[in-house]
Amino acid sequence: MKLHTLYSDYIRIRFSLPLEPAHRNMMMAFGQYEDDSAALFFADHPDETFSGWISELRPKDPYYGSKPDWKPVLAEKYEQLNVYDEMILYYLLFTINSTLSVNVYNTYSAMNDFMKNYSFLQLSHLHDISRLDDGEKQQLRDFFFFFYLYAHPVNDETLHACSFHAQHLIHTKTGIHLKDYFAAYYDHYSSHRDKYGEQIVISAKEIHACKHLTLELLQVLEGRSNRLSMPLEKGLEPAIHLINDVDNMLKLYADDPAALFQIMRDLLAGSTMHTTIETNDNGEPNNSLINALQEDSLQKPVSYRDHCFTLLLQNYVSYVLFFDFEEIRSVVHAFQDTPEECSFILSKMFTDTIFLQRMMKQQQIDLAQYPEVTRFFNEDAKQWYL
Repeated sequence: MKLHTLYSDYIRIRFSLPLEPAHRNMMMAFGQYEDDSAALFFADHPDETFSGWISELRPKDPYYGSKPDWKPVLAEKYEQLNVYDEMILYYLLFTINSTLSVNVYNTYSAMNDFMKNYSFLQLSHLHDISRLDDGEKQQLRDFFFFFYLYAHPVNDETLHACSFHAQHLIHTKTGIHLKDYFAAYYDHYSSHRDKYGEQIVISAKEIHACKHLTLELLQVLEGRSNRLSMPLEKGLEPAIHLINDVDNMLKLYADDPAALFQIMRDLLAGSTMHTTIETNDNGEPNNSLINALQEDSLQKPVSYRDHCFTLLLQNYVSYVLFFDFEEIRSVVHAFQDTPEECSFILSKMFTDTIFLQRMMKQQQIDLAQYPEVTRFFNEDAKQWYL
């Protein structure tokens, strides 16, 4: 499978963009459900999905019932593995394989969906960013990988089960490389498919294709893949070029901050702002009239333009504020003459994700020291932070 092609299709389906010509000889392709969610289906087994077929092979829950008296499926290959480790590795595999699923928000948090997929995209970019040193890349790698798992969401044991060894993820307790374990997992079920005939519908060849796609997804998490890109769309090119090339964004911000803020302003001009704000006679924002999102707006699908706007703002959070929170004052300075825009941008930065919340906690940043920022918060941001 070609991950970059599938990722482009995933974005296009998610945001109702025109699809590119169909790709030949693909064992899997996206299909949509009636509720507009989507998944990767097998061409020869249209009722089975890439993320779903392994659910029939889910290990018995060792926490349920009496003390487990069975061994992991791969116990002969990995003697250090117990049934609790096996369950965690299954959760990790399912989390990775569901990366390209398009979710609907009546059953899945929109914020979680954004954070998981944002983190996945950034993990594909980190190794190419020359304006960050190795230590800074490692900090962000750990940050993004944490949120990739946290936002899925996974349980606490799974969240903290892995660590990086150079550019490879390992199951910390056993020292098993995820790459090796997942390859062995697929090889086992491919080789013993007849034994699991009641649980496995897809062919051995399709299992092999799943193995390659899982390992491609894992390479993204480990920073060993080519970077993924958001599809270009007419009118959004300046922003998307910066989203796809963080070095260019950081260079533009270093050379001409106003130019970056203007790109944000241009994106915002075509977006739907749900925050309204009135000012006092002196031009100060009237806090009592900064309103939260309208209730019905929460049900509207996010446009590709709005998504790119959010990506660009969160890139500013991740690559600028993460290393120098004082730069938040530059945002205020750039937008304070248009209070409605300033309120909308700052509130989005702080409430579209919990990245800033975790960042400030880790760095012991006190928002009380930034009254020029918090005075522009809408009601949602106030409830979160004040």
